[in-house]
Amino acid sequence: MGFTVTSVKETPPVRYEKVGRLIPGDGDTFRMMLDGTGEIGVIPMADILLLFGGIAPDGLSLSESGNRVIVTGASGEEYVVLTRQVRGMIRDWPKKKAALFIEK
Repeated sequence: MGFTVTSVKETPPVRYEKVGRLIPGDGDTFRMMLDGTGEIGVIPMADILLLFGGIAPDGLSLSESGNRVIVTGASGEEYVVLTRQVRGMIRDWPKKKAALFIEK
């Protein structure tokens, strides 16, 4: 059961569809889990911390507003995670999860 979020901007609306979760993994890693598929990737926490510090490791970037973390998958597909949720995961490690979206 998925849900769709529509952003509100002056530009044409962008739709994001939830496709999975970012969950805590073993040894300070984030596991990217797609609904119905399983694990599609692992992100070291150090890479996320570098991103928040202003250094973008391969496969990770921040949106222009800084509200979204953009993760590029192995096949070039882009997934979006809300920065607020990722920060909450780090703060309350390993209790929290974050929604994984794709842009529609």
